[in-house]
Amino acid sequence: MNSQKMPLKNSLCLLLAATIWGIAFVAQSVGMEYVGPFTFNGVRSLIGAAVLVPVIFLLNRSKDTASAAADPSTSTTTSSPYKTRDLWIGGIACGIALFAASNFQQFGIKYTTVGKAGFITALYIIIVPFLRIFTGQRIRRKLWISVALAVVGMYFLCITEGFSISAGDFLELLCAVAFACHILVI
Repeated sequence: MNSQKMPLKNSLCLLLAATIWGIAFVAQSVGMEYVGPFTFNGVRSLIGAAVLVPVIFLLNRSKDTASAAADPSTSTTTSSPYKTRDLWIGGIACGIALFAASNFQQFGIKYTTVGKAGFITALYIIIVPFLRIFTGQRIRRKLWISVALAVVGMYFLCITEGFSISAGDFLELLCAVAFACHILVI
């Protein structure tokens, strides 16, 4: 593919992903009128699995075919550099973090607006590096500025005249922290 077309293609893919992400909040809010949060997340996960399992199968199959064609002397069953125990622990940790984040988000959407839910959930972007303090990393000035701007944005979006945050806003903030933990686990 032409290397000049790649940045445009990549930008369009990011735009598509952001659009789907934003529309999902509306779908979640509407879905909550018909089913409960656990049911909604369960069905959403089953649909995701139904779509991804065939894709994973096809990608692994094409990768095995390509590697066999490149070097027929190699076997398709190569040893993994990862230990099975580590994969199970990592997978379980990722699953718990994703379960918590998805359910905090779904319960939070019941008690707040879609716009607030989207903004507060997106705070995971600055929470991720902030949580890395616990791993000994230093935080740069740009992140502190981002944190300050996010706090100001959250104030204008969420704080009511009584200087209170609604239960839904708090659940969305817990969701953002859980998504940040999910990213760190990955």
